[in-house]
Amino acid sequence: MILITINDKEYKVKEFASVRDALDLVDGLPKSGIAVALNNDVLPMSQWNRSLTEGDKITIIKAFYGG
Repeated sequence: MILITINDKEYKVKEFASVRDALDLVDGLPKSGIAVALNNDVLPMSQWNRSLTEGDKITIIKAFYGG
């Protein structure tokens, strides 16, 4: 198991888990309308299969409407 951080909360994931696998751990996370950054680099959805390593930090930003 490795330790990662998602939006300032620590999670343990299996070694070689992907970004997509980690997103499944976040309760209530919508399947669309989000942007993901890994270690402060925005990842396009096509790269969410990238493997995580110890200490990686994921930031999730949810889109919202307003004006």
